[in-house]
Amino acid sequence: MRFVLPKGRLFKPSVELLRKAGIELSLPEGRALTSKDGKVSIARALDVPVYVEHGIDVGIAGSDVVEERGSDVFIPLELPFGKCRLSVALPSDKRVEPEGMDGYRVATKFPQIARRYFSERGIDVELIKLHGSVELAVKTGIADAIVDIVETGKTLRANGLVEVGKIMNISALLLVNRVSQKVKFEEINELVMTIRGVIDEA
Repeated sequence: MRFVLPKGRLFKPSVELLRKAGIELSLPEGRALTSKDGKVSIARALDVPVYVEHGIDVGIAGSDVVEERGSDVFIPLELPFGKCRLSVALPSDKRVEPEGMDGYRVATKFPQIARRYFSERGIDVELIKLHGSVELAVKTGIADAIVDIVETGKTLRANGLVEVGKIMNISALLLVNRVSQKVKFEEINELVMTIRGVIDEA
C-alpha cells in the first residue's frame, strides 16, 4: 500500500496512529518528499485528497480540505485528532451576524466552502482567496472579514477578531482511493479495522 501524509500539524499524529496500527513506515529523509521504498509521500494538506483520488491508496487529511477540494474518495473513518472548526470572524469593534455581511469582502483559504455557506444564506459577499495568514487581510484593510480555521481562538484575539459564525467542525479523516478499496479490499479492510481498534482503545 502507498500512503500520502499531510505536512504540518497533522503529520506527527498521523504517523503515530499508523505505527500503533502496526504499519511500519519508512519516512522521507531530509528534503525528500517520498520515502526510499516509495511507499510514503508527504504533501501539502490541501493536496492530499487529490493524490488519493488519483491513485495513492491511503491518505490522511482534515475534513476541511476534503470538503474544499470535493475529491471523490472513500472515507471509512473519522480520526481522533486535528479537531478544530472553520468559522467566520470579524473585527471585534465591527461585530455583526453573518446575515448582516451583505457586500462584505471576505478573505479565506477555503473559497468553495465559504461561497457555499454564504450563498445558502442568501448573503452576497466578495471572496478573496489567500494562502497565508488571512488575519492580515483585515489588518491591512483589503477585507472586512475572514473565514478561517479556529482551534483555541488565540490567533483571532491577538488580531482583534471575534467569531460570529461556525461553518463546520473539522477533524482528520482516513481517505482511501476508490479503486484501491476494491482491488486491495482485504488489505484496506484490515487496515481500517486495525485503526478503528486503536481509536477505540485510546
